[in-house]
Amino acid sequence: MKALDMNTVVVVSVGHLRADSNDPDGYSLAPDGLLYPSSFVNASERPTTDLLEMILSLADQRRMKVYVGSLQTATDWSHGTEFHALRAHNKDVAAEIVQRYGWHTSLVGWYFTQEIWMNWVKYYGALNGNTAAGYYGTVQMANWIADMKAIHPGKLTTAAVVVKKDGTGAMPGLTPAELQTWTASFLQTAHLDILMPQDGIGAGDGAPGIDDLGNYFSAMKQAAGTTTALWSTIETFTSDPNLSSERFPPATISRIRSQVNAVAPYVSGYVSWIFGDDMSPQATYYPVEASELNRQYQFTFKPQVIPASLGIYRPSQIDVEVSQDNWTWTPFGSSNALPADTPNFAVLWGEVQGLANAQWVR
Repeated sequence: MKALDMNTVVVVSVGHLRADSNDPDGYSLAPDGLLYPSSFVNASERPTTDLLEMILSLADQRRMKVYVGSLQTATDWSHGTEFHALRAHNKDVAAEIVQRYGWHTSLVGWYFTQEIWMNWVKYYGALNGNTAAGYYGTVQMANWIADMKAIHPGKLTTAAVVVKKDGTGAMPGLTPAELQTWTASFLQTAHLDILMPQDGIGAGDGAPGIDDLGNYFSAMKQAAGTTTALWSTIETFTSDPNLSSERFPPATISRIRSQVNAVAPYVSGYVSWIFGDDMSPQATYYPVEASELNRQYQFTFKPQVIPASLGIYRPSQIDVEVSQDNWTWTPFGSSNALPADTPNFAVLWGEVQGLANAQWVR
């Protein structure tokens, strides 16, 4: 991330709740997925690795900022059955994090994990006296922000809301003018420090297109005024309905550049959604495409002054052989499906598929 000039890490969630009949609120802090060994989890279940300490320490070293995400619910958060428990456990966890990790210079704030759809702000607000406080999501966020400020007034609060131009069923669409009105009411209720809407270009599904993006972000900028900072959550993936499993491979750099340019006049920051999947050389689902996007992103937004004639170039083909004795070798397979050369540093990925019993591979 630092190599790409990214200066901020948003941790989507620090953990989640689980159903617990022994807890007064019916839910307790779950040990699985928890990023640190919380005292609110039984000692026998606590994580043995403190991932939160690792993240904050690495960010300290690189002078980066970290926003820690609130808790996920055990089920669909919008059902409302966990609202009371979620607020109580969020306060406990946040206070514990500040007490344990508050000395880290990188820990600058919090991220509201639940997705707030501005279309629902309009729908429920219109049903309840034309106020954004009529939407349960606005109320939950406002309560969370008040709690976080009570724990540490200096820590900033952030949220990545969703905006749909075209509505479906009971969910109404939003024009830029309507979005400005409802965003202003929403911010007056929630008192959010940083609003970072998802730009919707990766998922689509009713979101404004790139040509409309400027109008919608201009509306939110007007609503935010000088009280709330406006960032853009750039969706760095693309939706491919023809894929059967992981349907969201990394997007092209040309499309991402268009997303950045469309909102540039209105925002003071950008968030990549999501670096680990779309732009990390260690990505799980699409490592070749993600590594390639990493190189292209660096070359586009942080150009390297390196003569194109220097460097080690990709091979024309990869041949794989296997052996049982490290003496007699048997062909396993070959591939010439390799990424193109780039003028900047690159980690090359190639894949040769097959099955064999062997002790050595070369």
